[in-house]
Amino acid sequence: MNIKLRDEYLLKRRKKRISQKELSEYLQCSQSLLSRYERGECGMKKEKVQKYREYIDQK
Repeated sequence: MNIKLRDEYLLKRRKKRISQKELSEYLQCSQSLLSRYERGECGMKKEKVQKYREYIDQK
């Protein structure tokens, strides 16, 4: 996911009031990994990024 799209999904997540904790539990990853991903400090596997986007879109 490119940086612009990552930022859009971060804003969508916040607007929908989905917590990092809730999302990290769904993705089965640590909250710190999710936080670093959203800040652009690291990447995630394609499958997790897809699940990340789907979860936010469906909520």
